[in-house]
Amino acid sequence: MNKYTLFLSTILIALFMMGCQNNSIKTFEFDINLYDSNNSNLNNKDILKDSYIINFWFPSCAPCAKELPHFQKLYELYKDELDIVGIQMIGIDNANEGKDFAEKFKLTYKLGYNDDNKTIRKYNINSFPTTFFVNKNINEIIVWDGYIPYDELLKHTKEMINMEIK
Repeated sequence: MNKYTLFLSTILIALFMMGCQNNSIKTFEFDINLYDSNNSNLNNKDILKDSYIINFWFPSCAPCAKELPHFQKLYELYKDELDIVGIQMIGIDNANEGKDFAEKFKLTYKLGYNDDNKTIRKYNINSFPTTFFVNKNINEIIVWDGYIPYDELLKHTKEMINMEIK
């Protein structure tokens, strides 16, 4: 293998590894306003299931819009086993645009926002979409930075759910 091929291979492996990272955590905290008629709040203490997925997004983000139907499909398959929470970044799009987007695409899992983006800032979310797979039993998360294809989303969800069974 020549030096150029080795260099290129190293770069590609590094980029792949950046896309999916494991991180130890004690708790994943959030508190958001939901897009519902009651203007209710949701926070991490409201999540009673051992596994949940947090997805950071905004309506005018093309990769976000492409993957949100994947989360809906996953929610319909696994809603008894895990929760899915979408947290919108406010700035480019406002909360009403997020709510309209969710209604247009018939997204029924938990979606909301912070007026001041405090959750996004707390976890240093710098690219969209970003997805956190949280398993309370092992106090670990998997972070996927960028668009996640449905096959990968399903694979990580199944792995996370199987961790609960062990």
